Amino acid sequence: MKSTIQKLAITPEEHESLIWNIYQNWCESASTTVLEYQQVLANASINRWFMLELTKCEAEFHKLTDRYENTSVTAKDMEKCYKECAIGLFNIRPMALLHQIAKPKIDKGIRVFNALYPN
Repeated sequence: MKSTIQKLAITPEEHESLIWNIYQNWCESASTTVLEYQQVLANASINRWFMLELTKCEAEFHKLTDRYENTSVTAKDMEKCYKECAIGLFNIRPMALLHQIAKPKIDKGIRVFNALYPN
């Protein structure tokens, strides 16, 4: 049985970069502000949860692709399948961990007086 890196025909660095991009996109989808995004991205507990869930996605990827190892399926097809498996991560959230993130206070801003619209 081939590893994920072998099936995708990429280097370990490219695999790490792929995981990093998925993680960044997931963190962005789980946050509402830039400050909250940074806190989610840097949270070790959320990262551990994400990597555990990604491991489940990779197991699903292997389950789907193991039967195609010695066929004419290309690395591009394998990459598409991998991304389809990983997209499932965007439907789940560790709410107990996300609620621990300090929500930034949103100011109402500075009042601006303007001749057109009296305040």
